[in-house]
Amino acid sequence: MSDFLIKNWQKKARLEKKALRDAFGQAILELGEKHKDVVALSADLISSTRLGDFKKRFPQRFFQMGVAEQNMIGAAAGLAIVGWTPFTASFGVFSPGRCLDQIRVQVCINNLNVKLVGSHIGLSHPLDGVTAQATEDIAIMRSLPRMTVVFPADFNQMLKAVGSVYKHKGPVYLRMTREPTSVFIKKQAEFEFAKAHILKTGKDVTLVSAGPLLYESLLAVQKIKSDNIDVEVINLHTIKPIDKEIIVASVRRTGCLITVEDHQIQGGIGSAVAEVVSKSCPVPIEMIGLDNRFGRTARDYQELLKSYKLTADCIAERILSFKKERV
Repeated sequence: MSDFLIKNWQKKARLEKKALRDAFGQAILELGEKHKDVVALSADLISSTRLGDFKKRFPQRFFQMGVAEQNMIGAAAGLAIVGWTPFTASFGVFSPGRCLDQIRVQVCINNLNVKLVGSHIGLSHPLDGVTAQATEDIAIMRSLPRMTVVFPADFNQMLKAVGSVYKHKGPVYLRMTREPTSVFIKKQAEFEFAKAHILKTGKDVTLVSAGPLLYESLLAVQKIKSDNIDVEVINLHTIKPIDKEIIVASVRRTGCLITVEDHQIQGGIGSAVAEVVSKSCPVPIEMIGLDNRFGRTARDYQELLKSYKLTADCIAERILSFKKERV
């Protein structure tokens, strides 16, 4: 097993659960203490995006833009031009969802140092349902020239990712989830842009995922150990630019590929990985995610994962079925 994983990660009941958004709130506060050029902008979602502590500590470096995501991006672009490093934060369904034109024209065309944080992404906002669930944002943002797309696996990796996002010069889109999810990456594990991590080596199947569903994927792999299917698991925390070298090398060893995400498979992680392997080493691919379906309201996140067949049990079944078809 990889040195990135904490000890006894297989023991689901023992793992602490924390939300990625809580890690962002902690990390940007620490970032603000260290770097005086960091400013934060909110589209009327201070509590939801965990910017409250930053606002209290640095009131002169915080801007409440109200329910006006397009204006928030314009203001962030202006701040970046005069030397600030702005972090904008909203639900992913609103930013980038409601301000693609401003992101494209003002930020990306000018290659401005604006950091866009999209929260409550995927199915991680069960109570408010489809209109608050960003399940197309990866496809939107990775299509933009000069944009970097990052999706940390858990609380610990988010803490490290925010610092790396700050150091990277240019536009970055940072995804984060609402619900507390299992913390399974070691605190000391380094975060390196555009460098995927192999969490588990294997010889029969390559599985690529990002964010909290990585843990469901790892559990799925554990469930099928008795079936003698050796799965290699890759953490694709930087979706763009994608780590072609790691993915291609793995697929050449295993001969088949599975991707897992709670995003549309059209344009998401599955599409990004397929674009890479189709050029270098075409192999059979199974994409697990939302297949041309919107999310919906539910009592909790796990209920939604079960409904959309994204739990560890469901992923394990898909791996077995996919591998059986290859025999």
